[in-house]
Amino acid sequence: MAHERIINAAGGVVWRKRGGSGLSEPRVELLVAHRPSYDDWTFPKGKVDPGEALQTTAVREIAEETGIRVRLGVPLRQVSYPVSAGTKVVHYWSARPVGKDDVDTFVPNKEVDEIRWVGFREARELLTYEHDAKLLDTFTELQESKAHRSRTLIVLRHGKAAPRTDHDDDQARSLTAVGAERAQALVPLLGAYGVRRVVSSPAVRCAQTVEPYAHSISTFLEIDDRLSEDTRSAQVQRSVDALLDRKKPVVLCSHRPTLPWVFDAIGTAVQDLAPGEAVVVHHRKGKVLATESLA
Repeated sequence: MAHERIINAAGGVVWRKRGGSGLSEPRVELLVAHRPSYDDWTFPKGKVDPGEALQTTAVREIAEETGIRVRLGVPLRQVSYPVSAGTKVVHYWSARPVGKDDVDTFVPNKEVDEIRWVGFREARELLTYEHDAKLLDTFTELQESKAHRSRTLIVLRHGKAAPRTDHDDDQARSLTAVGAERAQALVPLLGAYGVRRVVSSPAVRCAQTVEPYAHSISTFLEIDDRLSEDTRSAQVQRSVDALLDRKKPVVLCSHRPTLPWVFDAIGTAVQDLAPGEAVVVHHRKGKVLATESLA
């Protein structure tokens, strides 16, 4: 019996603050798109390119279809439905614009000929498909608890490094070719979450893991001795507390022996990360709302 073909795709429920003072609906507007080839209204999404991470797909497809650049927030439900080539599985995130979000600047394209910012009721009236209505329900629950306004902290273990036996000074160990390749691959992934602050242990292997991303957004790499292998739990707690207090999305890069203290400081389950792996922590006012892995 032939295996069913799965077509992976990704997109987002893009939201922004709504102007005006009406109290009948939340002060949030959602972005919906009209596709002329299907004559439907839906949330922006698209298929994964070969070798592309789902998060990168979501951000790229939203930009290509609507002209609006976004950063991802809390992951939402997956949606699956049959298509002629098999079953499409769409992974969705809550997302918010990071640049201009004016529909007046929208340029119709072959996928989408119209976009609208609408309230919740109008979105429900416009959306063509039941699976999009259920996705709207998921986002509505998120919004009611204000979890859509989450902050993002990405906890990253450094990429694969040269053996300890190759260096007299452990701090000086650099990334291998595999580690350097992973550092480059992290650039679009961290970008998908709109990371603006890059914090690293002073070890060379940690700094090299996040340097390509820091360079890509023209920002300084912040070195924090409290995230080194030679640290104490109280120091890690102070470092993490300061990062959790920041509004801008942050990535911190540290070491396997230190990461359990990082997770304890955040208040989430300890995860054993392989070199170059990360956990995205979505949080608000001291509460962890969701976590997801970046492998």
